[in-house]
Amino acid sequence: MTLHRGEVYAYTPVLPRPGQSLSRLVVSADALNASAIPVVLGLQVVDRDPGSLLSVHLEDHGWAVVTTIEQVMRRRLGELAGSISGDEQRSVDNALRAAMDL
Repeated sequence: MTLHRGEVYAYTPVLPRPGQSLSRLVVSADALNASAIPVVLGLQVVDRDPGSLLSVHLEDHGWAVVTTIEQVMRRRLGELAGSISGDEQRSVDNALRAAMDL
């Protein structure tokens, strides 16, 4: 499976919890995404505005929550739901920089 930064995928968690997001936005660099390691970095994408300055609205997908950055097992990613726009990616990048003081 070839993954790219900015793609949103359906996600099947190991231990599903009520209210847990079932979508992930891939935020790791494409060089990492193309490697053989079994994980990529992703953000949870939720349906409702969490009311945080570190959440980015994604027009077709919901809200990417930067504080949920996590290792995502490739094998748990399902169907590609789509890709975010360049402007949305820049907003996600800015929120990631703010959250990590980069």
